[in-house]
Amino acid sequence: LAYVEHFTAFAPHPEPMSGLYQVSRAVRGTSRLASVINIDQIVRSCHLFPRFGAVAPREWTSSNVLESCSTFYVNAFTDRNTYRLVY
Repeated sequence: LAYVEHFTAFAPHPEPMSGLYQVSRAVRGTSRLASVINIDQIVRSCHLFPRFGAVAPREWTSSNVLESCSTFYVNAFTDRNTYRLVY
């Protein structure tokens, strides 16, 4: 089994400056949407990186950025298959 947290669907078009799609945590009220699924339902993972302004907040670390950041970019350039899936 795997614990999976859900994110919002892609907008119709990528963000114009970066050309990347953005996602945020999917919530219902104030609760995050998540599921426990069979591992054989996982098709592939994805690489998310945090959206921030000119400078990333110093308090963000690899240990807390998923909790601290509210919006992420989906890295479609991880590999050729991811690029084809996203675009």
